[in-house]
Amino acid sequence: MNKINYLFFILFILFTSCEKSEIPIQLSGCTDELASNYDQYANISDNSTCNYESFIKTIPLTSDYRYQIYYEINSNSIVNENLKTDWDIALENNLDGYHIIINSSTFSQISSVDNVPFENIINVSNLSWNWDNPNGDLNNTAIGDYRELNNTFWIIDLGYSPSGNQRGYKKFIIESVSEDSYTIRHANLDNSEEVTATIYKSYETNFIYYSLKQNLQVEIEPLNNSWDLLFTQYTHIFDSGTPYLVTGTLINKHSNLEVAVDSIADFNQIDDTYTSTYEFVNDQNSIGYSWKEYFHDTQTFSIKSHINYIIKKENNTFFKLRFIDYYNNSGEKGFPKIEIQKL
Repeated sequence: MNKINYLFFILFILFTSCEKSEIPIQLSGCTDELASNYDQYANISDNSTCNYESFIKTIPLTSDYRYQIYYEINSNSIVNENLKTDWDIALENNLDGYHIIINSSTFSQISSVDNVPFENIINVSNLSWNWDNPNGDLNNTAIGDYRELNNTFWIIDLGYSPSGNQRGYKKFIIESVSEDSYTIRHANLDNSEEVTATIYKSYETNFIYYSLKQNLQVEIEPLNNSWDLLFTQYTHIFDSGTPYLVTGTLINKHSNLEVAVDSIADFNQIDDTYTSTYEFVNDQNSIGYSWKEYFHDTQTFSIKSHINYIIKKENNTFFKLRFIDYYNNSGEKGFPKIEIQKL
């Protein structure tokens, strides 16, 4: 290296070593991507400045309520849907899970049969029927804890199709349950079409769904935390013990979603300052079906516009929801329309 180049090199080193490092600009703003004023350049979070627009969504259950529709709040999107007759029983899908629920959307009911061989022909008119608690309490299911029962099997009335036709009966016995699977034996009441099926747990959804009519494990529910609300028919149990098929909204209680009801404040006035005054519950049917009423004389439904639902998600994020219609633009029932907004 000649002397001139060496001198330039020394000067460059001295200059760059004295140059001050850049100091990033401190920019405060809304860092919530759900907000209409989300600032991608803000490096100081000030979400008190966030503005949230309300969104409208129509849920196409259709007039005969044939669909079950799963909805995710953050994206205001339908994440899955299925025919309500696609499944008959659902089995708890975790390591220690053993609970089994029946498909209440078809008005199914179930009865235990004790101390009788599985092959016996049973007269269903002599049975006592039971239903799952609509609040989703797994310790209050129609089947209950079967693990310590001996010589017990179940007869399930599969309820009704969307057109109102009876779907028939099946009988089944739970032969084993383990950390990774269930084994059940099922047949028609006359013992035809007897099948022994192993149903494997995946741990990715709250339940595994199984069709007794098709002898098939079916994909129904989205992944555990990828949905919030299920729009569907389900069986409500009145205080008198009378079951009744209703159309409403169930929450994903297994993702720790909670709901409060406000029938006093105006929807547009509710903001995050209200949330500390509410009592939140985790019941599966905490939204339920009572946001509408039916008029027998006109055979029409009307939305109860004064009822608002406050939904508490993980990390104490809150949304407000209300129903604004039950009919589509053609006047067809079974298309509930919701308005939802983050607080």
